[in-house]
Amino acid sequence: MIRAIVAKAGGVSQAAALLGLDPKTVRARERAAGMVMVVYRGTHTEKIDADGRPYGETGQGEDSAAQRDADRMWFTVAKGKRPLLRAVAYVTDGKVTRVREIEDGPWQENPQGKVALPLGRPLSPDTLAERFPAFPLNIGAPRPMVRGKIREYIAL
Repeated sequence: MIRAIVAKAGGVSQAAALLGLDPKTVRARERAAGMVMVVYRGTHTEKIDADGRPYGETGQGEDSAAQRDADRMWFTVAKGKRPLLRAVAYVTDGKVTRVREIEDGPWQENPQGKVALPLGRPLSPDTLAERFPAFPLNIGAPRPMVRGKIREYIAL
């Protein structure tokens, strides 16, 4: 709801003025609804790391065990963001290729503090629109990568 108010008002400062709140409070409430992590990838990268773990786009299909593991392991996600993370969107070569919802389950953490996410199957376009109506990206939509950016968070 807050996100819709911010959009209609034309920005956080304008929404804060309308609501009689501090802009930082409006931003915090906007983020409290949840967020989606957007992961940027290319198809022209190595697919296996030194430990033998697949990553990136494996070419084995989005429902394969290798692609699921590549999609869920290992990410640096701040502990404060973990409860708010609702899904992960994967952008490959400038196009949204799939979105996976975060499921209830354990967040596996390695000794370096990176996590393996409890991800579900890729969402269909209709399911994505139903579960995350405020998410501004659609499967198949263009999303140009910014050089040097490997991921970002979008508030719901």
